Amino acid sequence: MNREEVTAVACDYRDRVLEYLRGNTEDPEVEKHLEECGECRALVEGYLEKEKELDIPEAGYGGTDEGLKERVVHFEKGTRRILVFTLVGFVLGWFSIAYFTDSFLVTKVILAIPYKVSEMLHNLFHAQPYGYYGGNGMFTEFNEFFPGRGLLTFLAERITPVMIGGAVYGSLAYFTGDSKIFTLRRYLKFAAVWAAVVLLWTGALLKADTVMAAKDDRMEDVTGFFLATESRGNGYYEEDEPGGIDTIFRILRDALYRDGNPLERLSPDVRVPEDELQLQIFLGKYRQDSMICEVNPKEHYLVTEHGTVYRVPEEFSRYMVQYQEDCLESLYDEYDGEETLTDEETGGMEN
Repeated sequence: MNREEVTAVACDYRDRVLEYLRGNTEDPEVEKHLEECGECRALVEGYLEKEKELDIPEAGYGGTDEGLKERVVHFEKGTRRILVFTLVGFVLGWFSIAYFTDSFLVTKVILAIPYKVSEMLHNLFHAQPYGYYGGNGMFTEFNEFFPGRGLLTFLAERITPVMIGGAVYGSLAYFTGDSKIFTLRRYLKFAAVWAAVVLLWTGALLKADTVMAAKDDRMEDVTGFFLATESRGNGYYEEDEPGGIDTIFRILRDALYRDGNPLERLSPDVRVPEDELQLQIFLGKYRQDSMICEVNPKEHYLVTEHGTVYRVPEEFSRYMVQYQEDCLESLYDEYDGEETLTDEETGGMEN
């Protein structure tokens, strides 16, 4: 075979050389072959020239960084400003209930905003009468958010305004900031997040109200009774340290559940409204609920706030009548007599 025939045939190393170029790896055999084969060297040189043509030149930045730095500084200051306004809104929301007693108009308006927005929100979802009951006796305390729900009313009156205060006064920081940085789109995101948080929180309170109402209607965890005549009222509650009041409470509670717990349910048809007496019952040590019930001491039934009718023992009915007669003074005398007798017996044993 002559020289012209050899050069006309493609080099066996061609594929390995191309793989060597693409992979950018070391291959001693290929490098040694390139020293001997002019065809493969020409292939490598052509490949490198094309690669150089494809290189993108680096472009320098001819401007200054002052504008960019200024925007970053304004953004950081604005973010801190929004955070401070939001925290101030939290504090104002917590104390917003004080607007009732504040006589200075400016602070009264500032404090009232979170509370009134919260009030409007709750009235939108569940309308309740403005004159209701609460506290430690019937019809003694203004309570409109969740009537008869001490814990839920506290959360609605204190925590909901905290959230709304953060949203309202945080928004004020947006509107008074740099509009080029804190745009309307950014604010809408901020407002949407707060709206979602407040609505979820309010929904959770409403759900809790439904659950607690069902527990109260089943007369679970009774912690107090408030009895009243036309001229007098007395509360009897479960105390950590038993005493006179605590003992009367236990007598009433034991009498209520004398025939078993839960109480026997009756048909609403048994009601005789003209013979019914009002009784306020407190439920739940931590949830602090209460409800106005109707007791008929003649027919021996109790009607809950939601209209459920339960049979009550005759002993409990007798205590209801006795309160109307002497406000359970005889029970106090009986308890005091037993306590005196116990003290005398103890003293006699010591002697």
